[in-house]
Amino acid sequence: MFSIFGKISLIIWLVVFISITIMFDLFGSREYVSSLMDSTQTVVEKLERTGDHVQGVIDVVSEGSETLEDAKEAVGEKVN
Repeated sequence: MFSIFGKISLIIWLVVFISITIMFDLFGSREYVSSLMDSTQTVVEKLERTGDHVQGVIDVVSEGSETLEDAKEAVGEKVN
């Protein structure tokens, strides 16, 4: 069993190893990280477009419900 210090130490050594690997381009790591960053950017762009689309749908539904509420109030006023 690792203690909490052992787990933190393992994470720190792993980060140091990955950093050195990228700094000195060991195992072709720079190209791998570059392609990973490109993939990440693509995912972020897709999430942005999806979020914008969902926000647009929410706005349309909100406007529709406000219009419906206004119509109900108008009908209620005419009945009285």
